[in-house]
Amino acid sequence: MRIFLTGFMAAGKTTVGRELAALLGASFIDLDRAIEEHAGASVAEIFSRDGEDGFRRLEREALERVTAAGADPLVVATGGGTMTDERNRRLMAESGLVVWLDPDFEVLSDRLTRAVAGERPLFHDPEQARRLLERRRGDYRHADVHLRIEATEDPRGVASRILERLDDPTCDT
Repeated sequence: MRIFLTGFMAAGKTTVGRELAALLGASFIDLDRAIEEHAGASVAEIFSRDGEDGFRRLEREALERVTAAGADPLVVATGGGTMTDERNRRLMAESGLVVWLDPDFEVLSDRLTRAVAGERPLFHDPEQARRLLERRRGDYRHADVHLRIEATEDPRGVASRILERLDDPTCDT
């Protein structure tokens, strides 16, 4: 089984993904790290050098490599904008289960404002982030599972809830 974690930046995809992979005994891939390794540059450097369009091209290529690989079980933490590309959505849907991690905006905003400057090239300020999130919600709704995340939940608890949902991914929480 392949599980793709999606959601806005700072939603916890990487942290929850590592926990979920450990619980499943699965391999784990952080798509942004895979892009960085392949490109030999950080996400911020890629955005600076090639713009968002260049980054999205590398992201799609990385996702194609990940889905073509034979590793199962596999947990993949995607980038916050991966779902904005219809080809990526289709590729993930055809390759496994897509789970949308959806904490309240206040949680996201707090995490983003505490991030290292320049670490998140698409974060400028909380209001801009709120507008970007609202634009992306329609893309995230294509996920198989919508998992609301409470501010007090720890990553292992979220990973455990995903495991519980594997038997019935059609209902929305």
